[in-house]
Amino acid sequence: MRAERPIIARPEKQSWQQRITSRTLSGMAWGIWLILWMPVISTFLWVFGARVTYVHIIRAPDETSLLLIFLIMFLCNMVVSSWSSYNYIRFAKKARRRGAAVVSHEKVGAIFGVTDPETLSLLLHGRILGLNFNESGVLIRVDPVEVDEAPATEAESVTA
Repeated sequence: MRAERPIIARPEKQSWQQRITSRTLSGMAWGIWLILWMPVISTFLWVFGARVTYVHIIRAPDETSLLLIFLIMFLCNMVVSSWSSYNYIRFAKKARRRGAAVVSHEKVGAIFGVTDPETLSLLLHGRILGLNFNESGVLIRVDPVEVDEAPATEAESVTA
């Protein structure tokens, strides 16, 4: 099963404070992203004749331009340090994700109501299966499906 979106977002279920916080953090993240692109933007400006960086930082380094450089360095350092501290506080002492617990073959058979060893083996080892249920929801037949004859997904059936 594939997720439709990598991030689950339900803005209609958020309070107005959560929406404002989310939008503010998103705007700040985009601003930081643009700041990280400043050397590339400066290079393009240089190529097209706007030598603003050269004039203000290299040719005339006074206390203001050096202060600006140190301020930008400090802000970048604060952003990276804050993010790493946040991740450390949130994840450092937590247990890592563990795999799912092993389920016995008998339990799989009991859940599906299968007693036949051949059908149980097909359930356990088959990659693509066609499961047929009766009206009361009991599994009555399991058919292996070849990759070529696999049923179309919803997206394929809508476009077909």
